[in-house]
Amino acid sequence: MTIDRKILLESLKKAMPGIGSGNAVVQGADAFIFHEGRIFTYNDSIAVSIPLEIDGLVDEGVEGAVHADEFFKVISKFSADELNFVVTENDSWILKCGKAKVEMTLMNFDFSERLEGVTPDSNKKSWTALPEDFIEAIGTCKMLNNKSPMSGLYFEGKDVVSTDGFQINRYELKSELPKFWISDSSANELLKFSDIKEIQQQGSWVHFKTEGDAILSVKTLDAEKFPMEKLMKLMSTSEPKEDDLNASFPEELFNAIDRADAFAMDMSDHSAIRLVLSQDKIEVSSERSSGKYAEKVGWAEPIENTFEPITMYVDPEMMLFISKRSLKFYLSKVTSKTGKIIPRLMFISERSQHLMTTFTAKKTEN
Repeated sequence: MTIDRKILLESLKKAMPGIGSGNAVVQGADAFIFHEGRIFTYNDSIAVSIPLEIDGLVDEGVEGAVHADEFFKVISKFSADELNFVVTENDSWILKCGKAKVEMTLMNFDFSERLEGVTPDSNKKSWTALPEDFIEAIGTCKMLNNKSPMSGLYFEGKDVVSTDGFQINRYELKSELPKFWISDSSANELLKFSDIKEIQQQGSWVHFKTEGDAILSVKTLDAEKFPMEKLMKLMSTSEPKEDDLNASFPEELFNAIDRADAFAMDMSDHSAIRLVLSQDKIEVSSERSSGKYAEKVGWAEPIENTFEPITMYVDPEMMLFISKRSLKFYLSKVTSKTGKIIPRLMFISERSQHLMTTFTAKKTEN
């Protein structure tokens, strides 16, 4: 049979998130599986099912599993738009493109039984519509390089929450979702599917279906271990108050913070730069043994609150992350267990809140 190489290649690309990386411990994690008119991939944490909309392969009922790396490379490196595809009687596929010929040996394992464990219920009533701002919520809350035990995204009702122990991101969805917790790597894969429309939760897996009938299945983390109650208590005690400093940071501040990062100080296992907020300006500074940095940035709009200058130390990476989501903030003062007054920043937007801790002045310079 003759098949369209480009269509096959695009289908393989969509299925790639389910291919295991490194030393695969799950049998078939390094395979493209052709089964019942779809291409499947799966590993310990992600499974993908793509409709096989290729004339010939579906009509002939082609079934089998091939090593993903070799198969993808050869399909992507063939130059012609059409491939001659032959299913042999000795458990192999022969692909011909021009004068080139490749014989792929099929993998010998019972993939149909394995796929049953990660296949969603086919009943249409088992699927529910996703909130239209689901992808926006993931992009708003997902943190970069979060290596804490609490990394990932937690969903419950209308809340989407993430934390690394030093900051809390919260987004309010337009409609409710069931309770589940997924890893950051799984969230990254979901961001690649902009047309996700439906969701189905089934045991330890949560399934997402696109408008084009592709299915991305994500293995969930133990939601009972996520400290949701504690985080919501912190958020509620940090709710903006009337006497809090309430303003918007100028965009230029974050360029200054980025420059000051070159001389960032070590503080509480974080990089930190100093901000001094006063009525007419923000002073940005940092220093270490190799040198120091200082810059003054004016407020974009006059500050209505009257207040004494406030000094705080912030993680530049956290600040730059939040600046892409909101410039509007409230600054409250919290008394620590040792009796110190610690400024706490709450950034807000129409549907999100970002609570960020600041650090004490005690530091060790490089």
